Amino acid sequence: MKEYSKRRSFWALVGALMLVVASTALLVTRYFEDKAHYEKWKDYEECGI
Repeated sequence: MKEYSKRRSFWALVGALMLVVASTALLVTRYFEDKAHYEKWKDYEECGI
């Protein structure tokens, strides 16, 4: 039973780490996409369009 418990906790830890990495990657991707979008439209906001 201990072997099953160790294996289960290992996969739970791996799943949690994958979730943290995926959410961090999503946040970084969204940050750079938003930054590029605002940089693209910055000149149009300055001229009043």
